[in-house]
Amino acid sequence: MVVAIAATVLLGPTQAPVAADAIPDFRPEQWGLQAIAAQELWDDNLGQGITVALPGASVNEEHPDLVDNILLDTEFGDNDGDIEKGNAAAALVAAHGHGRDAEGGVLGVVPGATLLVLPTGGRLASAVRFAAQEGAQVILLPETDDEVDLTGATQDAVGRGALVVGPAGGREDPNVLTVAGTDEDGELVSGSPDSEEIELTAPGADLVTANEDLGQTEVTGAPYAAALAAGAAALLRAEHPQLRPEQVREALVEGALPGPDGLPALHVPSAQQRASGAAQDIPVIDEDLIDQREQSGNVPVWAWFVAIGAVLVLGLLLLIMWVRRSTADPYGVQAVRKEEEQRIAAERAAEEASSGRRKKGGRRRKPRGG
Repeated sequence: MVVAIAATVLLGPTQAPVAADAIPDFRPEQWGLQAIAAQELWDDNLGQGITVALPGASVNEEHPDLVDNILLDTEFGDNDGDIEKGNAAAALVAAHGHGRDAEGGVLGVVPGATLLVLPTGGRLASAVRFAAQEGAQVILLPETDDEVDLTGATQDAVGRGALVVGPAGGREDPNVLTVAGTDEDGELVSGSPDSEEIELTAPGADLVTANEDLGQTEVTGAPYAAALAAGAAALLRAEHPQLRPEQVREALVEGALPGPDGLPALHVPSAQQRASGAAQDIPVIDEDLIDQREQSGNVPVWAWFVAIGAVLVLGLLLLIMWVRRSTADPYGVQAVRKEEEQRIAAERAAEEASSGRRKKGGRRRKPRGG
């Protein structure tokens, strides 16, 4: 109930008709958001606490539809890339709209999530690994060609618990959920790769999103379909944090609706039902996932030995302190007793000395003869 009220305050009514005296809704028609029915989950879940990483992207972090949702880190490159593409993808994932006087702006699939934006230059693989190390639950890859090999980085990311999503058509990578775009008629957009390279489809044509300035634009392409899928993955991860990346990936694909050429089409409510079934018998703290993270090298073996040694040394020190404290005389009882014994001994010695003097000076014998 609290989340529902917060969603209403933040996002405004999304389906109810506008009354004559109500604030008008100036948001554009976002057919892609409606097609995947993401808003059906918003009453209970806006993605709070979830981080979606965008390695290789540059953004205008002051855009009113994105401000406060973006965490920009320029460790791997300056924020001077294609901001038009970066803003478009970021807003499709997690735009929150803007304005309280009028319900303006665009909305993303998961408007309560944090976007970790990592401009990279030529260090995309390092940024992917960094995103996973920072705890990103979903990583959205940019469009790349066959020459860019991220297999090692994406494998490490999955091992750390991140679901990696990317546009179909790049180098084959089994660690990445590949997504192609469809138009409003449900057909693949022009230039889409062969079906064998596509694992999931999502709306990817004429999508209204944020531009590089303070307004809106329309975009088409697989990177933007992947952005919607990444947002959907973030919603599922917020709802079911105990699920592993491969389980969320399966829920998105197996919980999809029939799409073009027999391919699955993203549908958030049915994916949510699939994820709920998978999570039913899994505790929120997943021991298998903890073991998996340990095996991925998150904590080296030598660190465990150091930690255990430190605990043993600390325990030994505490034992020594306890023994010393228990054998000491914190309240001075023994000291008082010793002082009392010394006083008694002194008194006895004094009495014995006094008795001796009385014996020497006792009755005198009378002299003989007069």
